[in-house]
Amino acid sequence: MKAANALAQRLQSQANAHGPLPFSDFMEQALYDPSHGFYSRDDAPYADFFTSVSVHPALFGQLLAAHLDDVWRTLGQPDPFRVVELGAADGRLARQIRDAAGQFPWGGSLTYVGVERAPAFHAPDSLDGLYSSIDEIPASDATAVLSNEFFDALPVRLARRTPTGWVEECVAFEGGKAFFTDRPAPAELSSYADRYAGATPEGGRIEVRQGVETIYRHAVGLGSKIVMTSIDYGGDSATVHSERLAAGTLLAYRRHRASDDVLANPGEADLTAHVNFTQLIDAGRSQGFDSFRVGQQADFLAALGVGDHLVRFQERPDATLETYRAEREAVFQLVSPTDLGRFQVLTQGKGVDLDLIRGLDAYTA
Repeated sequence: MKAANALAQRLQSQANAHGPLPFSDFMEQALYDPSHGFYSRDDAPYADFFTSVSVHPALFGQLLAAHLDDVWRTLGQPDPFRVVELGAADGRLARQIRDAAGQFPWGGSLTYVGVERAPAFHAPDSLDGLYSSIDEIPASDATAVLSNEFFDALPVRLARRTPTGWVEECVAFEGGKAFFTDRPAPAELSSYADRYAGATPEGGRIEVRQGVETIYRHAVGLGSKIVMTSIDYGGDSATVHSERLAAGTLLAYRRHRASDDVLANPGEADLTAHVNFTQLIDAGRSQGFDSFRVGQQADFLAALGVGDHLVRFQERPDATLETYRAEREAVFQLVSPTDLGRFQVLTQGKGVDLDLIRGLDAYTA
């Protein structure tokens, strides 16, 4: 029996015993089941999609090291300089940042710890510690929190606007096949919809991300001074829950192909939806983050020097036309408004002034 079939059978047994499952329960197990979930595979996630970390062996980490230099100064130049990465995966981003850290004054005092719940990822040598949950990390005086495509992997519930109000789309099974079925939306989904999805038309679907407040509650407790930077795809609530995206943004990714059949073969594909950055800002504000900056990855990386990379590469004695083209393609992917450049970057601060943070627009929470 294939692993995905075993997981589908288990999900069906749960639905038969307890009634239709909120999609967040289905997504939670499809991604994180320790035996059959998507992230239990050794090749996940890079066999199914590329990220800013994977388009180039070093560049994204070099640029984020420059951002961390801004963060270090913002935090008052702590020694040691602790960085906590949410969703550290196989330590690839940590390795890139460590390789670049030597050019900065904090390079020798960097302590880099990761949070990663996926069972396929073990403690790599690029990390000074690995935790399965953010609530396991002890507090310190000052901490930088960093995540890249972390929030999009938090499970979501699904709601749809009807002529009489909102319903929740849950997962049921018949004849071994999963399908969506409706039930009245509970108060927490209706409250979210009223707050963030006013522009969603009748028949429109929204995704309601779970666990955001919990992440921020623990993040704000990591120190007296915190700078938290989150990079992901999505936008503000007016964009993510707009009429243009009325069908919702939930997709399944497998072997670099996207599908809207999110119920097929649980565990064999990544499941993801756009991040509502307004929700992140509000969650941060409610937990104690008192300032924030936000912008697009293209502008953020430009301010950190991505434009100088190709100039420096051309000056290398080993550069060839072929290798230059590869470097140029990586830069293009990172900053293109139709590619990774459209990603949102959010930096939130607690007990600090964010004026030293480059490439993002300033706001006060």
